[in-house]
Amino acid sequence: MSSPTSPDPDPDAPEPDSSRLVPDGGTGGAQEPPEASGFPPPEDDEDDSAAYLGELMAAAASGEELTAQDISGAGFGEGGTAQQLIPGPVLATLVHAATTDEKILATLSDDDLAGVIVAVRRIGSFAAWAELTAIREYAIRPDPRRPGPAPDPAPAPGAPSGGRGRARGVDSRDPNAAVAGLPGNPEIREFAADALAPDLHVTWQAAADQITYACHVAARLPVTFAALRAGKIHPVHLRIAEDETAYLDGKFLAEADEKLAAAAQSKTFGQFRSYAHRVVLKLDPDSALRRKNEARKDAHVRPFREASGNAGMSARELPPDEVLASWQHIDQRARDLRAAGIPGTLKELRVQAYLDLLQERDIRLTPPSRGQDTHPGDTDGPSGLSDPGETGAPGETGAPGETGAPGESGDLDETGDLGDTGVPGETGESDAPGESDAPGETGDTGGSDGPGGNGGSGRGPRNGPGGTGTGRPAGNSGPSLAAQVTLTIPWGTWQGTSSSPGEAGGFGLLDPETARDLVTAAARHADTRWCYTVLHPDGTAGAHACAPGRHPEGPPDPRTLKFNTVIRGPCDHAQAQVGYRPGRKLRHLIAARNATCTAPGCGQPAARCDLDHTTPWHLGGATCECNISPLCRHHHRVKQAQGWWLSQPEPGVLRWRTPAGRTHTTYPTVYPV
Repeated sequence: MSSPTSPDPDPDAPEPDSSRLVPDGGTGGAQEPPEASGFPPPEDDEDDSAAYLGELMAAAASGEELTAQDISGAGFGEGGTAQQLIPGPVLATLVHAATTDEKILATLSDDDLAGVIVAVRRIGSFAAWAELTAIREYAIRPDPRRPGPAPDPAPAPGAPSGGRGRARGVDSRDPNAAVAGLPGNPEIREFAADALAPDLHVTWQAAADQITYACHVAARLPVTFAALRAGKIHPVHLRIAEDETAYLDGKFLAEADEKLAAAAQSKTFGQFRSYAHRVVLKLDPDSALRRKNEARKDAHVRPFREASGNAGMSARELPPDEVLASWQHIDQRARDLRAAGIPGTLKELRVQAYLDLLQERDIRLTPPSRGQDTHPGDTDGPSGLSDPGETGAPGETGAPGETGAPGESGDLDETGDLGDTGVPGETGESDAPGESDAPGETGDTGGSDGPGGNGGSGRGPRNGPGGTGTGRPAGNSGPSLAAQVTLTIPWGTWQGTSSSPGEAGGFGLLDPETARDLVTAAARHADTRWCYTVLHPDGTAGAHACAPGRHPEGPPDPRTLKFNTVIRGPCDHAQAQVGYRPGRKLRHLIAARNATCTAPGCGQPAARCDLDHTTPWHLGGATCECNISPLCRHHHRVKQAQGWWLSQPEPGVLRWRTPAGRTHTTYPTVYPV
């Protein structure tokens, strides 16, 4: 791409005049330069080159294939005509011809080939600008349409008499309501991100971030945004400029925008970030304090899965003095462990000290049992699994779900592979936003014993079918994992006869060894409860059972339990209930069928979702598997917003229709088989 020949601009020097594009009308777009058609400016001395490009475009438009000689003559080399073209139909045609024909590509000189690569980069910048511009328009345009009511379905069994069913209730919420105060006062349509996310194959949070970003850069940095459209900067340059100016006072924005648009055309990403940071601090020194204070509002601690399969914990945006003091405490604790004779390097002992402090234990008082690996990292997995967002009450959110033996459910293929889910959390269900059960309101316990004790010793999988399992005993040593996370572990993996991975809700996949470690840790905790799900050959839930009471020795034999069938296809309403709130058995069947929120792309675990009547109960909707699905609180609100429609044509299959009339369908969870 072309770049200024003058030295990099100094943030302390006055900005010289330049030929950069300037925004028009405050819309975030750029005035059309003379070369916007794709040809060099009229005053260009190379009139013959412009005429030559015109001939090439005419030939391409008539269906003729361009040759290697045509591309070479277009001027992709340094200082050539094609190198000066901004992204447009002419440049796109030339690049397409040069890159899709291997013979042409192979005959280009290095000079021309480098020019083609730079041209592709310019087209990519334009594509990024076009996407952001379209996203912004989608988010802020008013939508006066108000779809009429959906057809009334037939009354469902168990529904209140006199009610009429429909796909959803309609309230007076305005989908065009502003949800963010942005420069220029654009009003972002509420739930615009939810309507856009399925088409982009991203979460609604990611779509919302895209919308906010598109609106910010168009309104706050119009000159830099125009440079992206012209292919003069990379999308990463724009992202850096937006990030560095996020807390800059509005009165300095215009000056910063001019400086950054010019500098980005000749700097690497690292150089540009450093330059932008200096510009912002010089213009508005107080912006650094505003950034720090705002970021501190997002302070959090979270567990995560490492790419290696291990676990990690991060604490972000904390006060520096607190962090430094805490680190000093961990370091001193590690040195005390070394002085006490605990084996390991100082690095390893810091890990051990960190875990000891978090779990309020002291390895010096409870050394590892014989045969136990003393490497501190081996205890990291279980400690990183407590999900701070879990709302289920202890005793109701199951720990590892285990599979039943073949034939546990009469309608299943005898040779079908087995899988399982953990017990869902007992969150509240409502058909109106804002209504939910208080934490700890768990309803029927299904005969489970109340919590008691702190776990105990016992045998692990040796208590399973036949008593011949190969898993490790639970014992008293090691971490004790409360069943506030849902573990999904194939029975064969627990028995040591399968290498199928497990999964922990909010954490990710677990290798077999880690999966068995977590089952052992869960068995130590008094609040753990065990559930089993048998899978169909296609990986969907076929039947579900819960084991009552505590089992500190590990998962009980599934052959001693009664399994309830998860409905597929036409519903016979055998599990329907007369009342509004589904009972424990029905809640578990639904959460085993749909393990996450049933909105497109949403991964919120069912344990943290409302169990929603697709057709509202007060309008005739049944409390039945065919009319209830997990919806996170956000998508529960989306479902009830003006213009949105949700139906459940068969149990576990949810069909969403956006205000624009686009439809998206989600299906029952498919577990690893």
